[in-house]
Amino acid sequence: MIGANTLVRVKAVHAAGLNPVGTVDVQIMVHQQDGIGRTTPHGTLCGLPYLRIQGGKRAFICDPSVGDIGAAIICGRDISNVKSTRSEAAPGSYRQHDYSDGLYLGGYLNAAPEEYCGWVGSDFHVKTAGKFVVDASECDINCKVNVTGPVAASGDVTAGSISLENHVHGGVQGGSSTTSTPE
Repeated sequence: MIGANTLVRVKAVHAAGLNPVGTVDVQIMVHQQDGIGRTTPHGTLCGLPYLRIQGGKRAFICDPSVGDIGAAIICGRDISNVKSTRSEAAPGSYRQHDYSDGLYLGGYLNAAPEEYCGWVGSDFHVKTAGKFVVDASECDINCKVNVTGPVAASGDVTAGSISLENHVHGGVQGGSSTTSTPE
C-alpha cells in the first residue's frame, strides 16, 4: 500500500521543549474502507519528526500536544537513517511511500488557543498562563530592554527589590528639598 498525506491526531510527543526537535506518535483520522463500506482504523504511526520553525540556533518553540490535529506528509523513500543520524544518508531500505516515513505538520482543525502570541487585529498580543520571561543571558552592564512608546501595567512593577507601588523614600523634608532614593 502506498502511503498518502493525511490528517492525523497526536497520541504522544517525545523530546519537546528545550531539546532538539522531537517526534510524535499519531493516529490517522480517516479510516480504511473496504469495497462494501466496512471501516477499519489505521494503527499508530510512531516516531514522526515534527516541524519547529527554526533557523540555526534560533527557534520559535511551540511543540505539538497530545490531541492536536495535523497532517502526516509521507516521504517518497525510507528516511530512518536520516532520522537516526540527523545527517545525509542512504535510504534505510527499499521501502517507498510508506506511512512510517512520515513527517508531522501541526495546527489543522484545532480549537481556539488559550495561550498565544501573535497579531489580533492590528495589536500584537502575548497571552500565557505562566510567566512571561525575557532572558538576554549574554548581556553586560549596558544591556537593557528598549521600549518605544508608553508602557502601561495593571499591576505592580518591581525593579530589583523596589516596588513601584509600595516603595518608600527616606530623608523627606518640607520645602524644596529632595528625597533619598527609593527603598
